[in-house]
Amino acid sequence: MGTGRECSEKEWQKECSEKERSGIEAGVHNSETYEDALRQIARGLPLKAHDIERVLSPQTVEEEFSLFHAAHEARECHVGKAIHVRGIIEFSNYCRQDCLYCGLRRSNEALARYRMSPDQIVKAASTALKSHSFGTFVLQSGEDPGYSADAIVEVVRAIKRLGPAVTLSVGQRPFEDYELWREAGADRFLLKFETSDSILFRKLKPTTTLDERLQCLINLRSLGYQIGTGIILGLPGQTREMVIRDLEFMKELDPEMVSIGPFVPHPDTPLRAPASCTQPNPAGSIRAVLRTVALSRLMVPMAHVPATTALGVIGKGSREWVSLWRAYARARFGYYGPLPAPCEYIKPGHGESRFLPCTSSEEAGVGEGMHAGEQADTGEQTDTGTWEWAETGSRGTGFSRLGPVRHWNDPRGMALMCGANVIMPDVTPKIFRDSYEIYPGKASSDGEDLQAALNGVKAMIKGLGMSIASGRGDSPKPRFQIKENLPQKKGCLT
Repeated sequence: MGTGRECSEKEWQKECSEKERSGIEAGVHNSETYEDALRQIARGLPLKAHDIERVLSPQTVEEEFSLFHAAHEARECHVGKAIHVRGIIEFSNYCRQDCLYCGLRRSNEALARYRMSPDQIVKAASTALKSHSFGTFVLQSGEDPGYSADAIVEVVRAIKRLGPAVTLSVGQRPFEDYELWREAGADRFLLKFETSDSILFRKLKPTTTLDERLQCLINLRSLGYQIGTGIILGLPGQTREMVIRDLEFMKELDPEMVSIGPFVPHPDTPLRAPASCTQPNPAGSIRAVLRTVALSRLMVPMAHVPATTALGVIGKGSREWVSLWRAYARARFGYYGPLPAPCEYIKPGHGESRFLPCTSSEEAGVGEGMHAGEQADTGEQTDTGTWEWAETGSRGTGFSRLGPVRHWNDPRGMALMCGANVIMPDVTPKIFRDSYEIYPGKASSDGEDLQAALNGVKAMIKGLGMSIASGRGDSPKPRFQIKENLPQKKGCLT
């Protein structure tokens, strides 16, 4: 694929195979058992590349669920049981970079550009606080040269006066800008390196280099920011070996936030998918992301890990992942409600479990757009099957109850069961939100109404038996606990 030009149909078809896009679905044969490799990673022991490869490539559903469950336990141990809900304000879609995969790229003339004023950004934060007590606002934009460092200082100071922490995500800037914003009160900075392969990075991001981006992360850390970084999974040209190196790099860097999101082709970029290209099943991409999220939790255990919006977007294209979710809930968290047919017995691995007869949506007579058990919310026998909740395993799960499956309509919820602990609803004013289209489907992913979107997120969290965290949500690392006096987590073993 040449830099800065449209990929041919032949090139795209080659690169959009499951193996080339992420390499994670292919099996790996290794004499070491899966549980041994998983245990070694979970305990923070020295790793070899084949350990990471082995854990990313479970051969059975039981192995896959073991990964998810280990990540869930590590999340509860290191960063707590509650979920952090952070408001994201996307204040400008201007960008000086020309990344081949991004809808905000400077060469995209089809995009209606906007730039919110400092007063508009602060008002958006103030309005959002009337709907929910956000502990953090994430201020995100393209790399917009039209926003001076002083203008961002003004915004940071104003929002800090409202109470929440501030995370900036505005791309590569000079050290002096980062320093100015830190002095103004900015707490965190999100800058994904996207891929640690320098050749692929330069191919996909021709207007910058990997070295320049990594130097920004070094600068941010030296200034005392809580740093966030991560990758896009499934980029054309990405291989399994590249993903393994990405994870190894993140373990070495030990950031305070790790973000793993799927690649979603944008029609107005060189990496758009030709009509004749058969896209991989979204369910496969979702499972690849969930595995990588889970493994990143084990490798960087004290990081905050978001359930990304992009994951929710691709989940709309498939319902196969729902079967996986329900089976996992049944096997690991004691949920005995109806599952889609066909059902398989999956040994839980910890404690005893009993499975009720399988019931599909069709067999139960559930209406269109609904799922089996959706009307049952009390544990009573209904025409949609039996609902029952129970604790399984001597080690505990952190779930006292799993809610009705009407809240199970977003794979971000499953990410929260696989090690993620942050979700970021979009609180950008509607007049601007539709134009912040990094990938298709993003603009309307959280719905049209802010309060309705928040209610949906809260219902999903509650439906998982989880609670919403209070406070700023700083890193649990000791050096970042001063402002909230958070207790240090101890005794975490998997």
